[in-house]
Amino acid sequence: MSLPMEGWQVFCDKYPGVIKAIGETQFLSELSQLATNIIDYESLVVMGFSQGKSPVMIYNDSDYFIDEVKNKELLNTLVLDPFYQLIRAGTTDGVYRLEDIAPDEFYTSDYYQQVYKQTGLKKEVGLLIKCSEEFNVVLSLGLRKRDSVECDERCRLMNYFELIQAAVSKHFQVGKVEERTIGHQLNDIFSNFGKDFLSERECQVTQLVLQGYSTKAIAPLLEVSTETVKVYRKRIHNKLKISSQSELFSLFLEAASTVPSDSNVDPLTVYFGGQHVH
Repeated sequence: MSLPMEGWQVFCDKYPGVIKAIGETQFLSELSQLATNIIDYESLVVMGFSQGKSPVMIYNDSDYFIDEVKNKELLNTLVLDPFYQLIRAGTTDGVYRLEDIAPDEFYTSDYYQQVYKQTGLKKEVGLLIKCSEEFNVVLSLGLRKRDSVECDERCRLMNYFELIQAAVSKHFQVGKVEERTIGHQLNDIFSNFGKDFLSERECQVTQLVLQGYSTKAIAPLLEVSTETVKVYRKRIHNKLKISSQSELFSLFLEAASTVPSDSNVDPLTVYFGGQHVH
């Protein structure tokens, strides 16, 4: 392997502990020590995604998630997270940097400014691992105290990815995992948002705008012109009685929090109705 000595030494020191802990409660703690030290990052959050179920937070060593109010807001908007979108799209297992996968206007989006930025993350690298046909995990490595690290974090993690992938897959196949459910059926909330008020194409545009895609970036995704996207966005604003992208995000955030977890209705129908649907 073409590796800096410190990266290789960390792996040699920590990996045996990871293997020994497979199936045990301390596995993810051992994994955190391995992964964060390889690239000199500071925290690890592990999210689990099962088909037809709400995402779960399996592990975290970040102080941010102690605050339940912040926690709820972050998790209610998890569907807008670029790594969540990779899972939804069935993206191949691998190592992905947030800066490489984020939509073109992600860093100026309301989700980033109002929610993601509050986590304090300055950089994030995610390891996508498919443990079975119905269960995927994302290992999210975060950097908060510094803006960058000296190594190429993606390149270094890729050198070890297959070994980490094998250990993680085996752990979730044999171990009993303590999980914490986080939020509603996010896929349903996102897919249903606006369906009672907007056309199917307008809903698609709304979802892309919320994720942080610009008009210019949306056009090729939907195979239409930028002018057509502008028309859709104007119609969306008129129908929802809003005048800005910020108002759209606020509406999504407020409406998403009103829907019961077992409901398949448009969150806006519940929100504008002024009552929960049972």
